[in-house]
Amino acid sequence: MTLRSRIYVSLFSIIVISFIATGIVAAFDHYEHDITFNEERIAEKEKSIRESLNYLLLQNGGYIHADSISMLLGDKVCELSEVNNLFITIYDLNGRYLVSMNSDTADYKKIPMQLNGDLTKQITSSTKEKAIILPSETNPTQNLAYWCFSDFHGRPLALVGMLYEKKEVEKAKLWNFMKEIGKTYILIFIVAGAIAFLITRDFTRSLKKLSDSINHLKLGKKNETLEWKSNDEIGQLIQEYNSMLFQLEASADKLAQQERETAWREMAQQVAHEIKNPLTPMKLRLQHLQRSWQDNPEEFQTRLNDFVQSMTDQIDTLSHIAQEFSNFAKMPQSKNERLNLQDIVKSVITTFENENQTISFFQNKSETAFIHGDKSQVIRVLNNLITNAIQSIPTDRTKKISLGLRFSINHVTIKITDNGNGISPEISKRIFMPNFTTRSTGSGLGLAMVKSIVTQMNGKVAFRTRVNEGSSFFVILPLDQKA
Repeated sequence: MTLRSRIYVSLFSIIVISFIATGIVAAFDHYEHDITFNEERIAEKEKSIRESLNYLLLQNGGYIHADSISMLLGDKVCELSEVNNLFITIYDLNGRYLVSMNSDTADYKKIPMQLNGDLTKQITSSTKEKAIILPSETNPTQNLAYWCFSDFHGRPLALVGMLYEKKEVEKAKLWNFMKEIGKTYILIFIVAGAIAFLITRDFTRSLKKLSDSINHLKLGKKNETLEWKSNDEIGQLIQEYNSMLFQLEASADKLAQQERETAWREMAQQVAHEIKNPLTPMKLRLQHLQRSWQDNPEEFQTRLNDFVQSMTDQIDTLSHIAQEFSNFAKMPQSKNERLNLQDIVKSVITTFENENQTISFFQNKSETAFIHGDKSQVIRVLNNLITNAIQSIPTDRTKKISLGLRFSINHVTIKITDNGNGISPEISKRIFMPNFTTRSTGSGLGLAMVKSIVTQMNGKVAFRTRVNEGSSFFVILPLDQKA
């Protein structure tokens, strides 16, 4: 539900609740008026009948014999019933029915023919000034009034019963009142709706404008401020938005500057890492070649040829990285081609071999493995993994490193195994994260770069490790099936 809808619902709900509350109060007030009216009316009827009966008693000398009551009061009861529009019944002092306007009517109106003893005693003893009024057991709109008819000396002569029909005179007034007030509330509804529309139109229009501005807010671009003439709550909200906008633009400029600086710094670290990886084995390889010249001159030519080939590949890779870095400091773009994986692996292995370390090589099939990728990037992947394997082995332990190729139908798996310290479980979760390293001199970019290159080649990289026993890294690449 929109804000405008909630305002409308709240406003109209208050009006409806007010109307209902007014109706309830009016109904309760009219109900009380009905009760008061009927109490006063029954008291007037009782007084009128009492006075008429007393006048009859006066005409008969202030006393009527019990045997004459039915005869003397019979005509009078009929007369009083007609005049007052009431049904009057005369009972003897024992509560037995004596006379009324019509006995058949008495049966129809469920007039009791015999009053119970307790009621008879109560009527005889306590109704000299005011009648006992009881609700009818058969009709909720009727009341029965009883009092004792006595002579001028206060001696009871008979019991008088009067059936009173309650009048709902206020009910019609209530309906007329509700109709008139209903018309008033309808007018209030219309006026309130118009006022709510005018108020919410400006209110929601401003909020919608603010919402649209926030939705179209873009970092690094010029965003327009909002204007509001009044210094009300919306004005304060828009002022806060404008202030936040200025702060956000300043923060965005600062963040962009920091991101540029960080990007250049990380780029420089990564390039330095890529260049530094092959330098140490190249230096050791050169020293090993020098000793071969001194110790085994007859084998020097063969070693020289291997050395020249491996150095050429490594230098080409370094030159390619440097060239690409000079072109707007970008890492090398992939130049994919069909590659002989065995030739690349053997070339990289010869770069790292010396008298202090050897790298054993094996493959499960004698066939040649061709892959589709960038040669320099494949060399960088192997350089990083072999360098990490060498650096993971403590200096007091004989270095044992193996590199193997395992073929499947559509893939080849490069497995590099070492007997180093292994990787702890807490480090394993972050091993491929950029800038994460366990060495004080490491850049933390090597394995992140390995994963990025392998992923670009539609491959996968994984590892298996045991603490203090060593690790195995697996690079799974798709085979190039084209002949």
